[in-house]
This record gives sequence, structure tokens and C-alpha cells, in this order.
Amino acid sequence: MDGQRFSLLHCLLIHGFLSALLVTIGVSQSDKKSYVIYMGNPPKVGTATASLHNSMLQDVLGSESATKSVLCSYKRSFNGFVAELTEEEARKMAGMNGVVSVFPNEKRILHTTRSWDFMGFSQQVQRATSESDVIIGVLDTGIWPESQSFNDEGLSPPPDKWKGICQDANNITCNNKIIGARYYKSDGLFGSNDIISPRDSEGHGTHTASTAAGRLVNRANLFGLGSGTARGGVPSARIAVYKICWSDGCSDADILAAFDDAITDGVDIISLSVGSATPKDYFRDSIAIGAFHAMRNGILTVTSAGNQGPRRATITNFSPWTLSVAASTIDRKFFTGVKLGNDVVYEGVSINTFDLKNETYPMIYGGDAPNPIGNYTSSSSRICLEDSLDPNLVKGKIVLCDRFVSGEGPLIAGAVGALLRDNSPKDVAFSFVLPASHLDLVDGSKIFVYINSTSNATATIFKSNEVNDTRAPYVASFSSRGPNPITPEILKPDLSAPGVDIVAAWSLASPVSQNRGDNRWVPFNIISGTSMACPHVSAAAAYIKSFHPTWSPSAIKSSLITTASPMSSGMNSDAEFAYGSGHLNPIKTINPGLIYDSSEVDYINFLCGQGYDTRFLRQVTRDNAACSAGANGTVLSDLNYPSFSVFTSSSTTVRRVFNRTVTNVGSPMATYRARVSFPTRTARVRVNPNVLSFTSVGQKLSFQVIIEGTMDASMVSGSLVWDDALLTTKAASHLVQSNANANRKSYIVYMGDRLKDGASTALLHSSMVQDVFGSESKTVLYSYKKSFNGFVVDLTEEEAQKMAGMKGVVSVFPNEKRKLHTTRSWDFMGFPQQVERATMESDVIIGVLDTGIWPESLSFDDKGLGPPPSKWKGSCQFQPQDNFTCNNKIIGAKYYRSDGMFLPEDFESPRDSDGHGTHTASTAAGNLVDGASLYGFGSGTARGGVPSARIAVYKICWSDGCQVADILAGFDDAISDGVDIISISVGGGRTRDYLEDAIDIASFHAMKNSILTVSSAGNEGPGRSTISNFSPWSLSVAASTIDRKFSTKVQLGNNKIYEIVLCDSIRANGIGALLAGAAGTVARDLDSIDYSNLFPLPASCFNLVDGRNIFQYVNSTSAPTATIFRSSEVNDSLAPYIISFSSRGPNPITPEIIKPDISAPGVHILAAWSSISPVSTIPGDNRFVTFNIISGTSMSCPHVSGAAAYVKSFHPTWSPAAIQSALMTTAAPMRSGINMEAEFAYGSGHLNPLKAANPGLVYDANETDYINFLCGQGYATRLIQLLSKDNSTCPKDTNGTVSELNYPSFGLSTSPLKPFSRTFKRTVTNVGSPTAVYRANLSFPTGTLKIRVNPDVLSFTSVGQKLSFEVIVEGTMDKAMVSGALVWDDGEHKVRSPIVVFI
Repeated sequence: MDGQRFSLLHCLLIHGFLSALLVTIGVSQSDKKSYVIYMGNPPKVGTATASLHNSMLQDVLGSESATKSVLCSYKRSFNGFVAELTEEEARKMAGMNGVVSVFPNEKRILHTTRSWDFMGFSQQVQRATSESDVIIGVLDTGIWPESQSFNDEGLSPPPDKWKGICQDANNITCNNKIIGARYYKSDGLFGSNDIISPRDSEGHGTHTASTAAGRLVNRANLFGLGSGTARGGVPSARIAVYKICWSDGCSDADILAAFDDAITDGVDIISLSVGSATPKDYFRDSIAIGAFHAMRNGILTVTSAGNQGPRRATITNFSPWTLSVAASTIDRKFFTGVKLGNDVVYEGVSINTFDLKNETYPMIYGGDAPNPIGNYTSSSSRICLEDSLDPNLVKGKIVLCDRFVSGEGPLIAGAVGALLRDNSPKDVAFSFVLPASHLDLVDGSKIFVYINSTSNATATIFKSNEVNDTRAPYVASFSSRGPNPITPEILKPDLSAPGVDIVAAWSLASPVSQNRGDNRWVPFNIISGTSMACPHVSAAAAYIKSFHPTWSPSAIKSSLITTASPMSSGMNSDAEFAYGSGHLNPIKTINPGLIYDSSEVDYINFLCGQGYDTRFLRQVTRDNAACSAGANGTVLSDLNYPSFSVFTSSSTTVRRVFNRTVTNVGSPMATYRARVSFPTRTARVRVNPNVLSFTSVGQKLSFQVIIEGTMDASMVSGSLVWDDALLTTKAASHLVQSNANANRKSYIVYMGDRLKDGASTALLHSSMVQDVFGSESKTVLYSYKKSFNGFVVDLTEEEAQKMAGMKGVVSVFPNEKRKLHTTRSWDFMGFPQQVERATMESDVIIGVLDTGIWPESLSFDDKGLGPPPSKWKGSCQFQPQDNFTCNNKIIGAKYYRSDGMFLPEDFESPRDSDGHGTHTASTAAGNLVDGASLYGFGSGTARGGVPSARIAVYKICWSDGCQVADILAGFDDAISDGVDIISISVGGGRTRDYLEDAIDIASFHAMKNSILTVSSAGNEGPGRSTISNFSPWSLSVAASTIDRKFSTKVQLGNNKIYEIVLCDSIRANGIGALLAGAAGTVARDLDSIDYSNLFPLPASCFNLVDGRNIFQYVNSTSAPTATIFRSSEVNDSLAPYIISFSSRGPNPITPEIIKPDISAPGVHILAAWSSISPVSTIPGDNRFVTFNIISGTSMSCPHVSGAAAYVKSFHPTWSPAAIQSALMTTAAPMRSGINMEAEFAYGSGHLNPLKAANPGLVYDANETDYINFLCGQGYATRLIQLLSKDNSTCPKDTNGTVSELNYPSFGLSTSPLKPFSRTFKRTVTNVGSPTAVYRANLSFPTGTLKIRVNPDVLSFTSVGQKLSFEVIVEGTMDKAMVSGALVWDDGEHKVRSPIVVFI
């Protein structure tokens, strides 16, 4: 479409600005729900607001309105109301004159003291006499007024400005400390435990209020823990209570009602430890709306960041007119010891106030005590779900649970205590309803092994002890992270404050753990959350206000942000996205030197820059607010915010100018010099001018910060400090077959290895089904009998539980759907066409489990290939009508559909209707095809890694996904057919135990039969622990880039050209625009734009910055136009790096097995394609091609499968583990600077196929090694023997660790600042020169860890010789993750293994 120009439809997709299409079928009361109608500032004329609201409701509801009423009106500080509406009525209301926004009245969630001393803010700090005039409005669960923390002794009456009330109910009275109290429940629905008054029945509001402004209370403690003086940051300040949260949450309607009152009542600071589960647009978010009007009235709103961390962009309070607070640690931690009957003591984290007086109690594993009442199985009881444990087995014992739970399940069953083991972070301690300790997987596995090693396992749980945490402060794992999901250029959170293990006042109506059955009632409690961090900053804001009562909200905010103490990115891998500007430093805040001030006009200009128009903003403000003609995307960089943030693309040259103005609030005569600290070599930061000379207080001077260059890392951060030598200012679908089957679904019944005694497997399966169903006839859907034992059958949950308890059954789990993990690449890895090849390459067979294959593709031509090797036992399954045939390249093809439900677009044959399977098969073993391209893109020779290898196709995936039953059936045949390598680019679903996961189960049996399974890591990145294929007997592959990118330019009618990466938006794939008849679409998204995707029409995807500029252009003219150019191919000099979508480790089941194992090209891969599938795979796209360019870990997996086949062709007798080792130890190292998750992103490094055929040494392992590994994971001999169908037993000395599995990487999970020593035992086999001497070279950052190799020299005298060594790692961890490598070097080979130590 070059040269053509079309009208640019308003198809710009903006994150957070999308409204769902509202559709209603009928109008009944059950269709109605509560909506908030927001109308901006209150009218300035004498309009009766309530009358206006009723009139508007009358217009929408018509005659029905006689029975309807406005649930709540806002009229004091802003204008709006709450009403019950259908979706259609809400849509009609949204179109009425004066309405800014209409949104559902949703529930928000609470973001649930040595802390002040820890920040250097002592009791004796300088205080202003006007501190008692400062009023903090606390919007929370209410307050317990009788607490000593709210005593008003010595306090005068409230200041004259106070206009609030004490809403009397339930015998609550205010005093000169608690000067006001109100409660709100717009729906009038109270829970049984709710107190209908401002009185707190939860404890949360009492805790936050006392943290902010509680009086001094000596000897406060929780049963002796955390003992000291409890106090708020401003003990003389007044508290106004607004109870908005109840047992069912905190509704938007009540939040807005409280803001409405608090603003008018006369509070100075609003503290709100509440947030939503998902981010919302600024004017569809009750907190952002309320806080905006607070700002207009000179009130700063301090909010909690949220407790959804550590994933990126999880922060939910992020408007620039609020202050958002992350939670950090203080120098105090609580550990709880557990002593076993063998006298071994393990240390977990919890706040355990119970004292068992060193008495020991019997132990039991939850999985061994399922409750027969309710037909619970071990899969439920092992995680100690409520009612899942058998009281007859558990009563009087300590239970080991496989999940972090509240403890109610063990308590109800009569347990004395609970030990909880999992892989979640241990940086915060919680109270439980019974004696409990939260342990990591390593120690938890050792306890499991102990329980199974004796018939009389006992233990005791000690009372918690308090220890010093010298690493503090660091941001807690739960604390929500940035970037800001709506406006990433506004850095959020703003700063961090103590939010972990905080002692403060508590409600006597709420037990310590807040769980039923807990009978401990206390005046002080220890809890954690960003809810606890927020009131620390609210107090600090009030402290500033007491010295500077005329300062604006933004001036107070600036002071808090610019005086924050810097924090370490080494301890906080998300850096500023975790902690903002740093850690709260209250004592410095009253004298910041300079402040970055902003007014309402500045925020209006910011909103103009966000794309809001004048009409909309005037509805908000009810004045003459207007967007200036020059308002555009650059206004974001002109908002006078005390931080600077640039959102850009890798390798793209950027130049951004920030305009800022600072006001002198320090010495009248002062000269400030700019000091810039910025670490990157490819970007430059300049300040102009770099000296600011002031001559008076209140003087304002302006400057610019210019950032230009390119990005060579995923994130780079630094700071600008203005320094006058005295003061520094820092900125930083559902199917029911019949009534009888309505409650049944398909289950896999896995029974371990295949039967060896000639028994009829099918007869056994039918007999078992008969035992479960009785006289009811039920058919086995599929039987696995060739390579392992099991079957598929439709069961209810009860029938599945019964089946799980039958003899010989290893596991029973649902037949779920898995997802596909969707070539200059071989040349890019230094693996050219002319590489040395073994004559046996054509004997290697790769089994590809995928969507099938398009056999007519030139990539699968069999010219020059002889008949299949004699070992091949497979077949070519085809339907005559499909004309599918195999050849000497595609030597076998089968398809599987256990439920028999084919969709119209599916071929009932191995033929590929999707394209994915054709692409992966040709990437692994496709023939050479010259001149391959996608309409000229990626032009070159397409080829697989092993062009002479054979392909066996197992079609397991269809248009609706890949069923677990079919995956197992594909493996069952492939193993029996005689393949050498299995390649499966499939995964997803929730994390499952090894013997409940189809791919893990099947690849274990493949390993038993000497077949290596190569799997894709998954496309759920970049979040941690998102990897979906991670068993140690399979090879997991991450996706990396190659040195090729595609960019697409868009030229607007104003002649501005934007060059961006073509990609797929989260919100849409272009089909909506296509169906609407659009000529093209542009999409804007916050997600990483580091790879290209395909659309069914001309399209481009922008980052938020360029997208916003286009949005503003669309709104600036009545006839916006644009053209989208054809994409261009450019070089990516940063490659290889791990792509954002690639799933990350650590391994969620066994974190010490480093996963993924390796990375390989998975971005912009050109390979063969199905001629029936359109380029974008989207209906309506009429482009059908023979080669396509797509991305995914699905594309990286066959690269490694091809490399594994290459190694196999030279070393046909090598075991799967030996091949895996060769691939991993020869991988090229990658940079952690551009891959911030380091080995959790790329494993051992980047695939280097050429070196893998000659690794020098290999770390070999066999079935026995993996059996021992499973024993160490806590699997009992009984289950192991079911798995292997032999006499395999767990050795008595199994110690529960994974350090002795002969794996070619070293992973160690530990606790912070806890001394440790770990010994890894490894054996290497010489496969290089007969006589060779290898020396150990260690590359590891210096610090608190020491690593030794013993011996550090290995001398070999023959090929096949095995020598053993140990790696000893000891010390303490003061960072979240440290990594390095061990390299065995003989001058010819470098056998490299990563070493990763992490918390």
C-alpha cells in the first residue's frame, strides 16, 4: 500500500483505555449491578446536586425510576453518584451531558516498630509546634479507639479548620486524637463479623493509623516478639477515620464517598492502603479520581503500591498526583526452628508465638493422610486444604504440607503444628493459627525423607526468635513492581518504606492470624504488606506539612522522593521499578534544598499529553481548563516530576529532552551543581545548565536533562543529584454430551512402565474402569501400552479420586489442553551448510510432536535419500481422501484425537492445517531450499540443522489445542517406533508435579528407552518461574534473537514518520479492524516490542510514547490520515539476547535444577509452512505461502532438536544425558547485562551446534540416577516401583538434595545472610583425546561466597574413563542472585557449566 493514503480510523489501541462492548439480553433486576457515575468537580452554581442525580436517573430508567433511587451522591468535594443499572443503562448514562465516566462499583483489596528508628527517625527528632494541627485522613477498615496508641493525653481540641464529625454507632467515641470517624457501606450488606460503625473488626485500619500517628506506647510487643516502644511517625498529629473496607472488601462507591467527605472535612494528608487487582485508566479508577480532587484542594494522597509482586507492571496505584509506596524490609527478621527426632534442626520463617515447650510430637506427611469423608485424595491432602486431612491420622501430630497455607486445614483436623514447604520467597514472616514454620524446598525435602525413613518420626516447633538482617533495606518479594502500566514515563512506585514485620496497634475483635480458630487477642500485632509501608510515608508527609504548612502536595511529594536514600539494584533486580527513588529518609525531608513543584494546571497539561481533550477535562474540573495547541506527547517529559524515565526500543537511537523547574527552599544564596551518575556506554546524559545559582528563597530556575543514544541493556538506571555542598536533591468454550456425562471430564490414568509379563493391558484397563463404574457401561477412550502403561477415560471428580486409590495407579490427572509454543538462524550460530557431517546422519530419526506436516513442501523432498533405516517400526497413517503420503524423508506420520471431536478446519490426517508443525519439522531437519522468503523478507536458503535426517510426524495438536491424552499417545508410539530424538514445542497449563505432567511422564519413558526429549520453555515470559517444561531428563529451550529485525514505518498526514517494530498487541490481533473494513491498524502497548508478528491487514505496533503521539494527532484534526509502509529488514547488533516472551526460571518444582537449559534462535525464523494456513493464521487473511516467518520458543526447540540429532549422528551410542551435556557445556556464554534474569533466562548459554559434536567431557546420567533424584524429591519406593515396574528402591542415604544428580549445571537455593556450605558431587566421562589433562577455571564474582573445586586437575588416560570431583560452595548471600561458571579446560575443549546461587 506504499504511496496510498487512507483515513486513519480511531483504531489506536491504548492500554487501559479500552471499553468492553456492553450487551444485554433482557432487563431484569438480576441484570443490574452497582455503577459509579463520575461527573467531575461539583457545580459552582446553586444547582441541587441530589435533584440533578435523580433527574438523570429518571431520564435513563423512565417510568421505572419511581422504584429506583440513587444509592449514594457525591456533592461535597466532587460530583457523582452510585446507582443500580444494567449494562445498557450504564452505556446510556455514559453518553449523557456532564458525565465524565461510568464504571462498575468494584471491590478493592487491602494491601496488607523499630521501623522509625531503623530509618534514623528517633523519638527525639526535631518537631514543629504545629504538628498537632496536621490531620491525617485514614481510609481503611476503621479503628479500635481504646488502643493506648490513640490516647489523647496532652492534646488540645481539634484545630479550627476541622469540619468533620464522629459518626456515633456501637459505642464508639472520638477524642482529641481521633477527631473524626465515619463509615460507608453503599450496598447496605454487612457480613456477620462486621461491626456497623467506624470500629475496626479486622485490625488493618488500627495498624495503619497507629503506624502513621500513634502515640508512644512502651513495651509494646506480640507475646514478647518485636518488643519496644510502638509509635507513629507524627505522634501529635490528629487522625480522621473513614471506614471503607469490610469483610467483603472495599467498594469503589465507598472509597469515593470517603474522599468526598475527607476533602471537605479538612484533612491535610490522605493515607490509603487499598488497591485494585488490575490497573485502570485514571478516570475509571476511584482512587485516582478521589486523589485528583484531593490534589486540587491541596491534599496529598499517599497510596500503597500493591502486593502482587514480584512480577513487572503489577502496581495498581500509579497516578502522578499520588505518591505510591513500595514495601521494604527493616533490620529484623523472625525465624522459627524445627527440631526433628534425629536431632537435626531446620530453620524456617514465621511468627510463631506458640510454645510447645520442647515437647516432641509424631509427624505425618499431608499426602499420606487424605480424608475419606469427602473422598479427598493425596493431591489435596498434601497441600493441607481445608477438610482434606483425615483427623484420625492427623490428630496430635505435626503435618508436613506441600504449600504455603493458613494452617486452618491442619487445625480443623486436630494437628498440633504444621510445616509448610514450597518455592515461594522467604523474605516475610506470617502468623499462623497453630504452631508452624515456612520452609524452603531443600529443607522441606529433607524433612520429607526423614518422615519416610522411620516409623516413629517426631518433631517439635520452637517459638520464633528475632534476628538481625544486615542486608536491609531491600524490597519485599510481594511488593508490586513498575513500570507504570498506563504511563511508563512516570516512574512508579515513587519510593519504598518499611512494610515487613511491622509492630503496631491492633483490634481486640480480630485474632492474631485473622483466621477462625485462632483465640489469641492482642493489642499489638506484627504484619506485613505495602499497607504497612504506606502509613510510614503518610506520616513523613505530615511531618513535612507541620514545618511547611503552605507547601503544595507536589512539593511535599518532591521532598520525600528527592531525599530518599539510594538502594542497591544488586539486592533488588527490578531496581527503580521495585523501589522508585529509594528508601524513605524522614529526617531529611523537611530540608530538601530544592523541590520540583507542580500545580493543577501541570497535571491538566499532562492529561492533555495523555490524549484527553479539552471537553473531557472541563467535565472533570468544571472550569475553563483547556489543552494548549502545543500539547503533545512531549508534555510527559515536561511534567515537573522529580524523576526521569525514558521508554524506548533496543538498538533504536533515542533523544529525549526533559524540561524541569526547581524551587529554592533552602539557603537564600546557594549554588547547586549537577552530578550525573549513569552507567551505560551507549547513551549520554547531559544537564543544561549544569549549575544553578539562587539568590532568594522561593526563586525558581529551570534546566533540561538531555538523554540520547541507544540501549545496550533491558534497563539502565542512574541519577541526577543537585548538590550545593550542604544539601543534595536527587531525582531519580464448554460441551455437554449427555445428562449422564454432564459432570464428567476426560482424565489420564497413568500406571508407570509398560507391563512386562505379557498381561493384556487393554483388558486390565477395561477391568479397572468396570470396578469404578460397576454395571454402567463405560469405554476406555485410549490405552497406552507400547512404551508405558495407562489409559484415558471420562470420569467425575469422585470417580477420579476412586481411580487414584486403585492398585498400580501412579497418578490421575485431567486431560487438559496444552498450547503450542510459538532461517538465517543456523548461519547465525556459525553452523554453515558446509559443516562436517557424519555418514550416519540419514539414520537419525527425529520424532516431531506438533500440528502435523505439509508433505508437499520442498523442505521434505526425499531426493537422494535411501529407504528408512531398519530400526524404524512406524507407519504412515493416512485417509485416502486426503492424498497424504510419506516418503524417504517423512518416513512416518500418525494423528491422535482421543475425544474424536474434529472441527471444520481440521484435517483428519497427519496433514498440517495450522503451519506450526511444518515450520518446526523443517527447522529441525528440512532439506535445502534456495530462494526461500516471505514476500521477499528473510530471503535465502531455508534448511534444517540435519537435512539428511528422517522425520516421523505425530500430530497431537489441533485448532483447539493439544490434549494431554494425545500427547501421551504420540509419545507412546514414537518411543516404540524407534525415533532417536523427540521434539515437542508444546506446553502451558498450571505447574504440575513430575508424575502428574504428561510431557514429564512421557519424556521419562523416552529417556528409559535412550531417547532425548527436547522441549520448548514456554512463551509466558518475562515473569520469573513461568517455565512449563523443566524435568531434568528433558532439555528445555529458551528463545533468543538472531541478527535480523523487521521494522515498519507509519507516516501521518502531518508528514511525521514513526519507525516501529511490527508486532502483535495484547489487546487485539487486527481481526476486529479487518472485519470492520479497515485499510490498516496501528496498535499501542506497554509490552516489550522486541519481536515482530503478522497481522491480516497492514499494521504496526508502537510503544506507548509513539502511540500516544499518533493518538494526539488523530484528535488534533477532523481529517487525520496516514499510510503504513512495507516492513524493512534491519540488522540487530545486540543479538543474541533472550526475547521478552520466553519463559523464565527458576524451576518451580526443583529450583536447584537450573532451567531453561539452553537458548536457541526463536525470533523471526523463516521455515516451511502449510499452504492451507494464511500468513497470520487469522481468518480473513488471504495470503497463502510456502514459507513463513514466525517467533516463539516453538521455533527455538527444533534448533536444539536438530543439534541433538547432529550429535547423535556422530555418537549413536551416547545416552540422552550425554547428548544433553554436550549441548549445554559447549553453549556460548551470554551477557547478564542485556538479560537481567541471567541463567534463569538463557540457562547454560546460546546453542553452538558445531562444538557440541566434540565436547571433550560429558556429564552422563542413567535411569538409576533419575530414580535417585526422585527419591531425593520425596517419592517413596512404592511409587518409584510403580513408575519403573522393576525392583527400584530408594537408597537409605538419600538426603533430599539434588546436588548429587550428575547434571551439567550447579544450582543452589539458600536464605539471605544465612551461612551455608553445599557440596556438589559430579562425574565426567572423557569423550575427547585419550590422554588429556583438564584444569578447573572458576569465574565467579568476588564477595561473600567462596567456591572450591576438588580436585582441580583431572588427568585422563583413555576415552570413556570417568573421573569424579566436588564443587564446594560456602558463605552467605547478600544479593538476590549471583552466577558464574566452572570451565574444565585442556587447551582444546572448554567444558563450561553455570553456577547459580540465589535466594
